[in-house]
Amino acid sequence: MDPLIRFFSIAALLLCLSLGAAAEAKGSGAIPFHLQQQASGKSLSPAELSRQVESRIFEGTNGVREAKKLKRLGSEELLVKAARDHAQDMMKRNYLSHNSPEKKTVIDRLRKYQPKLERSVGENLHTISSAQGLFDPRAIADQMMDDWMNSSSHRKNILSKKYEYLGVGCTSDGQRIFCVQVFAGP
Repeated sequence: MDPLIRFFSIAALLLCLSLGAAAEAKGSGAIPFHLQQQASGKSLSPAELSRQVESRIFEGTNGVREAKKLKRLGSEELLVKAARDHAQDMMKRNYLSHNSPEKKTVIDRLRKYQPKLERSVGENLHTISSAQGLFDPRAIADQMMDDWMNSSSHRKNILSKKYEYLGVGCTSDGQRIFCVQVFAGP
């Protein structure tokens, strides 16, 4: 990756994270950077784009883990539901934060599906927007994985030995996409 693009991608991620923390679940503007998309000729609906990005992030996460000689994470529907719920809520109410406007956390979101939750959990968030539209699931997933791996706290979740399961949830309106990774132990 071009060093200048890498610099702006990392700067965008750090700005995104600091805005999310500072805004405490209040809406914030889009982070400007240039996503290197390739037109495939095939137009995807926002729902199909989201599903393809989810799949690529799941496989990308396990690819990174395997390269580090770590066990693959299994998929768990409960985690996928919680991740999709949070991605949809953030898009609908235009915020990027681990805490909802009502201060609900990933643990609260998981307890919706598993009231007696007794396991370690972690969460990574990302959003990308493009006024020209989003159409390349590979570029989107690759950018998100690259940004997460260049952030120590996000990389720590991806490479943690305490997690055995992963749920990825994304939602898009064609110009924005919000993605959430929810990690859990046994």
